[in-house]
Amino acid sequence: MKLDFPFTATVIALAIVATACAFASPAIADTLRADARIFDGAWHRALTGPFVHATWGHLVRDLALVAIAGIAYEAPLSRVRLPLFLGGLVLPPLAVLLAGDARWYCGLSGLSHALLAAALSFEAVRRRGPARAFAIALCAIATVKPLYELATGMPAFAMSLGEDVRQVPLAHAVGVLVGIACGVTAWRRPPATATAAASSDGSLRRA
Repeated sequence: MKLDFPFTATVIALAIVATACAFASPAIADTLRADARIFDGAWHRALTGPFVHATWGHLVRDLALVAIAGIAYEAPLSRVRLPLFLGGLVLPPLAVLLAGDARWYCGLSGLSHALLAAALSFEAVRRRGPARAFAIALCAIATVKPLYELATGMPAFAMSLGEDVRQVPLAHAVGVLVGIACGVTAWRRPPATATAAASSDGSLRRA
């Protein structure tokens, strides 16, 4: 059976495997971790780091958010699927490490924020009338979260990630920006061409 959400399913599977392996072996954890060694040529860490998680609870939360948006919207967002997933994975750890907000990075929160932002912005440009107003209102409400986090330096929904591990709001904000850019460009407006349609009496009329 063909999946409508192959990228989402792949991310979920890789995150489970990577986190389990990292917990089982410190050497594997060190090989996958996203840290300053990225800028010394170990570019793979920008991609592998987000799949590793600090705790099982951290993994479950991230996968739940990725699954909710990914399963529902990966197919509608198929035009921007690659930049959405790749940007949501790679850009948050690069931004966090470049800014010096953390010594190392893990988790899919950047991607989960990108997917949710893409879904909301896609609906905002696709819908019309009251549905569009509702979608825009949801976008505005969702935007408050990363803005609050950036302003305060604290996560809106804190969770325990273990000793010396904390959430980094910049990753969420970067994910949101990636999602908005992809969601807005994903909608392809149907061509406004006149089409012929049969009327009730069998004659042709312009639609």
